[in-house]
Amino acid sequence: MSNIAVGNILEGTVVGVQSFGAFVNIGENKQGLVHISQIASSYVEDINQFVKVGDKVTVKVLEIKDDGKISLTMRIHEEKKEDRRPYKKRDDRGNHQGGRGGVGAKEDFESMMKKWMKTSEDKMGDLGKREKRR
Repeated sequence: MSNIAVGNILEGTVVGVQSFGAFVNIGENKQGLVHISQIASSYVEDINQFVKVGDKVTVKVLEIKDDGKISLTMRIHEEKKEDRRPYKKRDDRGNHQGGRGGVGAKEDFESMMKKWMKTSEDKMGDLGKREKRR
C-alpha cells in the first residue's frame, strides 16, 4: 500500500534544485516538486538559501495530478489563512458578506457611494455658505 496520498506527511531527500522549486524523492520511486512558494512562509528570493541536494526534508502532499505529478509543501506547521480568518461569502452581486469588514461586508458599494456623495455635497454646501459670508 502506498504512503503517497494527499494530506500525508512524508520524509524525503532533495534530489534537485531549480530556481522555481526543489524536487524531492519521497520513496516508492516517486518524486514531487516543492514550489518555491511552498518552501517557507517568508519570501524566498534564493531557494539555495533554504535547501540543497542531499538535504533530508519533511514534506506534505498537496496534490497528485492525473498525469502523476506530485505537488508538495514544506510549510507543514503553518496555519492556513482560512483557519485564521472567517470565510467571506459573496452575495448574488459578487459583494463580500461577513468576515472582518471591507467593501461589501455590511453594505454594498452603491449605498456606501450614495452616503459619501451626500456627505460630500453637504460639506461643499457648507463651504459655499461660508464663502458668501466673507
